Amino acid sequence: MKDAPKTFKYGRWFRIKLKNRIKQRYLKLNIYKFGIKAVESGWVTNEQIKSILRLIRILLKKKIKVKVNSALIVPITKKPLETRMGSGKGERKFWRCPIDKGMIILEFGNISNEDMFYLYKIIANRLPFFVKCIKKIY
Repeated sequence: MKDAPKTFKYGRWFRIKLKNRIKQRYLKLNIYKFGIKAVESGWVTNEQIKSILRLIRILLKKKIKVKVNSALIVPITKKPLETRMGSGKGERKFWRCPIDKGMIILEFGNISNEDMFYLYKIIANRLPFFVKCIKKIY
């Protein structure tokens, strides 16, 4: 799989339930001025992150700096169609990342307020949960 992480500890996981708990990491803007913060819990797949980064590159012509705070850690498996029961667990199809509420998913630097508002509307449509735009106050 070309989008798999370079190192991973477990090849296949049992599905875990995502609880509404706040992790202590990624609760504040660490590096850049603007950020996208999750209002509710959910999952983000590799395709969703790649589509957001592709749109940023196309629309804003590489003017801004982006930091992705989510790591793909949970492999999702799927068995092929028309296979019989048994014979173990299926192969890894894609990877995803659990997002807790209050976690900052993306950070943006070197961008104006108008561009960030325009970008926020696009990103909010691409993610499967509610997000809000936050700004660091110095």
